[in-house]
Amino acid sequence: MKLFFADTETTGLDPAQHEIFQLAFLVEIDGKVVEEKTILFRPERPETISADALRITRKTKEELLSYPPKRQGYESLIAALDRWVDRYDKDDKLFWVGQNPRFDMDFLRVFFQELEDPYFGSWWHHVPADLIALAMIMRLRRHIDPPDFKLESLAQACGVPLIPHDALADVRATHSIWKKLLALIPLAEPAKSCQPSRRRP
Repeated sequence: MKLFFADTETTGLDPAQHEIFQLAFLVEIDGKVVEEKTILFRPERPETISADALRITRKTKEELLSYPPKRQGYESLIAALDRWVDRYDKDDKLFWVGQNPRFDMDFLRVFFQELEDPYFGSWWHHVPADLIALAMIMRLRRHIDPPDFKLESLAQACGVPLIPHDALADVRATHSIWKKLLALIPLAEPAKSCQPSRRRP
């Protein structure tokens, strides 16, 4: 199993208007972490940088504009993905895991489009795994009782240290929380596990 734990920091909340300026990810293959990486991207539309985004991430506009060009970051990302996935094998995909991962996937998909790369789907399975959904199941089973499902709250509930609003710190925390919550689920015996449906002849 190939898992891709990832988090982005962006200049706002709308992927059609705002941009990624930081992507951090961790690749786990068959239970072993094989790569951690942070990539920075210089925003190309500084006029759309949200003051709220700067406040939350504790960045300045000048700092963001000092980051490497998008194309350079894109090439670094593709080189990393290429180490772990055969983009030409439709069955070889990374499973994206994150806190509200659709947000991050939507931004990165738009990023690929801006770089004129139509092959976003060559790397990732199209359905992500959401930490919030797993945490809700664990709450229903009374394993945890966080006040909400923010990453900070889940980290505290699971005893995981977290430096908020740094993409790599968020990824590491997400990975640790995911592993701890999964460990609370007992493994089903083979006879009780789900079986693929069989069509009638």
